[in-house]
Amino acid sequence: MAKGAANKHLQARITYLEKASKYIAQQQFGQGDHAPNNHGKEGNAPTYGLPQLLSSHLRSVSLKSQIRVPREVKHSICRSCDTPLIEPSTSETTIENLSKGKAKPWADVQVVTCKACGTRKRFPIGAEKQLKKKNRPLSATANPSVENLEPEQQSEQIKT
Repeated sequence: MAKGAANKHLQARITYLEKASKYIAQQQFGQGDHAPNNHGKEGNAPTYGLPQLLSSHLRSVSLKSQIRVPREVKHSICRSCDTPLIEPSTSETTIENLSKGKAKPWADVQVVTCKACGTRKRFPIGAEKQLKKKNRPLSATANPSVENLEPEQQSEQIKT
């Protein structure tokens, strides 16, 4: 039996919960209503009702069944309050570059701030994802003594 075949119903449930929470949140905050801002109030978690409940169910189903949630879904839900992050109403997006004089374009970071709880999520922009270590090519700087050897000798030198 295939790996994902046993959990097909759970994957469908996670997808449904994600779509439903987004849809209801858009309906709730779509008419210009903005999420209440509770940044300064401690211990006073905002409640948005059904969208937040559905997002928390999504997280609990995925944790209990040990199913990976897609990256796009994880990026669209606040980790601390489970609010669906919809750009103009429940979240705010900015781009930061904390390098000295903003000289490094690969240091750009997209910052998504939840308007409900003030939590900030940071995602790198423009930087290429590094290959896994086993897939990286062997560089000459890693082992300079191997550089001037024949290919057969290089493999022997690397193994030792």
